Amino acid sequence: VSVSQRFDTSTPMGEVTLNILLTFAQFERQMTAERTRDKMRAARRRGRWPGGMPPLGYDVVPEGGRLVVNKDEADAVIAIFELYLEKSSLLAVVHELHQRGWRRKSWTTRDGRVRVGRPWNNVDLHRLLTDPIYIGRQKLGNETFKGEHPAIVTKVVFDRVQRLLDGNRRNSGASHRNRH
Repeated sequence: VSVSQRFDTSTPMGEVTLNILLTFAQFERQMTAERTRDKMRAARRRGRWPGGMPPLGYDVVPEGGRLVVNKDEADAVIAIFELYLEKSSLLAVVHELHQRGWRRKSWTTRDGRVRVGRPWNNVDLHRLLTDPIYIGRQKLGNETFKGEHPAIVTKVVFDRVQRLLDGNRRNSGASHRNRH
């Protein structure tokens, strides 16, 4: 009702009234955003998928809230983890993925818009290799929770990749460089 009313902002009373309404509108927006974030956090703690773009290797069930394995993409995810173990370099794996013509996840939104997968880069590859979703877990901040979805990569392979990534980060790959 207040939105359709006219306020005379040339008077102090009109300005105060408008400012009060704007303050309450901002408060309501912030409360809605906080409730949404709380709901998403609760879903992740229960191991459910809170929504958004599904990761490579998974599809969202039509009713939402849960991930299922996409067999073709899952094979690609396993191959990417193995490539990193073999090459020990994000750049080398990105180059190999470009050579093979592999791209990131392509999917269709609920309203029918097609999102075409982009080419790989270091940041996207690092994000994939460090995402605990691939071992059947949901991430929330620094914590992980058992997910309702099945794992694509074994914990052993995932941990080996994490150790290798961690070692490469500490010395920036210096152990692989020729110093002469």
